[in-house]
Amino acid sequence: MLRHRWLGWVVGMCLGASALAQTGTPAPVIDIASWWVSPGEQASLDVIRRHAQAQGLQWRQRVVAGSGTSRFGDVLQRWVAQGQAPMASQVIGYDIHAWAQQGQLALLDDVARAQEWDAVVPLGIQHLSKYQGHWVAAPINAHSTNWLWVNAALFRQLGAAAPDTWDDLVRLLAQARAAGMVPLAIGPDAWEHTLLFESVAAGAGGAEFYRRAFLELEPEALQGNDVLAEVFRRMRVLRSYAVRLPGTRTWDAATDQVRQGQALLQVQGSWVDGEFAAHRLQPGRDYECLRFPDTQGMFLFNADQYMFFQEALHGVAGEQVRQTFARVLMDLEMQTELNIATGAIPARVDVSRERFNRCGQQAVSDMRRANLQRTLMGSIAMGNANPPEVKNAMYAVISAHFLGRISDAQAVQRLTAVIAAARPRQAVAAGR
Repeated sequence: MLRHRWLGWVVGMCLGASALAQTGTPAPVIDIASWWVSPGEQASLDVIRRHAQAQGLQWRQRVVAGSGTSRFGDVLQRWVAQGQAPMASQVIGYDIHAWAQQGQLALLDDVARAQEWDAVVPLGIQHLSKYQGHWVAAPINAHSTNWLWVNAALFRQLGAAAPDTWDDLVRLLAQARAAGMVPLAIGPDAWEHTLLFESVAAGAGGAEFYRRAFLELEPEALQGNDVLAEVFRRMRVLRSYAVRLPGTRTWDAATDQVRQGQALLQVQGSWVDGEFAAHRLQPGRDYECLRFPDTQGMFLFNADQYMFFQEALHGVAGEQVRQTFARVLMDLEMQTELNIATGAIPARVDVSRERFNRCGQQAVSDMRRANLQRTLMGSIAMGNANPPEVKNAMYAVISAHFLGRISDAQAVQRLTAVIAAARPRQAVAAGR
């Protein structure tokens, strides 16, 4: 997930004293880099730490406020260039392939085979976790981005039904504004505008359009129809109902607006569920989680993963430590506990729904169904759909339009050009 604008880093260490007491020698240290800094995220990181310590591993973490694909990535690049690579780093989407292309990542095939990752990880996520047929990252969750997060008290005050279609949503937003409410809360960053865009695009064009246009980058998907024009028209409508936070604020400030009853709803990923849980809110009582209208049956995903740097650990002992931590990350019990805290669900199809809240239970069912129907598709905004250069080019167009700097027609023209230019590069990268 993309995170706070300010940049700093905090290093925390927790020691596995039990191994020292039992063997007389220090337990092996695992050095972890992450961008999880909000209260809900820190609670989630603590889950991983506890499970790692239970396996006799010492825990050292570098927590950098920033994003998984820009600010955090810049710091990580600097560490690696200085010979200070962490043993493992949080990562999302096509950034995994970018690091693998540099020859930086250790292969995880042995532990993947032992834990049968091929059988339990959804295929869309596997596509990002693997490079040239080899496992190079361990996925720890599956967030879904096509959600409406609604303040339950305001929703009840309006007496409205859950919006099933685009027209329903527009009526709900208009009703909220007429009642003096802030209809739609959203942060200032381009990734947030793009996250809104992907739900609108999936709803307006359907799963096949979304896959062809934004995952497979087929210019033909945009020709001979007016779907993209309709997508930007709908984005313009949403802009008129949105109250954007100033550039110094972050995505979770918009979540706080919904939580505190200062705004009706937010369109965001399921990490919002983790933030609500950190404040002891409950779905159905304090908030509602509803699929973005017309995207029912689709699961636009962002999967947090961990990649392992070769230079950080050497020899047989180093490989054993790496495999131990990889097994921790993919353990079913750890992922269940972790994702109850994060608001996501495990990156596995064999998880029980029982311990999750209502939103999590729906997400588990939705992911299983979408995995079978080929409607589990990567998030554009979160870098699970395209390589970074393509994603950033899309950011520029979509955000400029949402901020009112370019017209619908200009946005259609520019995004079409981005997709047309990206297709040859993607084909070369894939070896086609």
